[in-house]
Amino acid sequence: MATKKMGSGWLKISTPEDMEKALTRMLNKILMCEDPLLHAGRFASLVNSWVNVHKLSLEEEEIAAIKKRLDAIEQMKIIENEKQKIMINGGKIEQLEESREAN
Repeated sequence: MATKKMGSGWLKISTPEDMEKALTRMLNKILMCEDPLLHAGRFASLVNSWVNVHKLSLEEEEIAAIKKRLDAIEQMKIIENEKQKIMINGGKIEQLEESREAN
């Protein structure tokens, strides 16, 4: 979702990406000041926040990828179980047919 600028100049932040953009905007404003060193503490705090938000975004991507792989593994396991059931049932049918032929 894109960062939306509200009518009053406020940014609507609803995702980590929106927060990252807002923090970047604030960091750039500090860097463009006449004396950015006056705001060194605020800058450091904002950079720390930006790093945390960025880390959160990466973790969300990793979790989504892990969930996708886990779903694929679960589907493979279901298919494998179904194959085993068919093989077992197929073997029982063959045994029944052999016993009928023997009688």
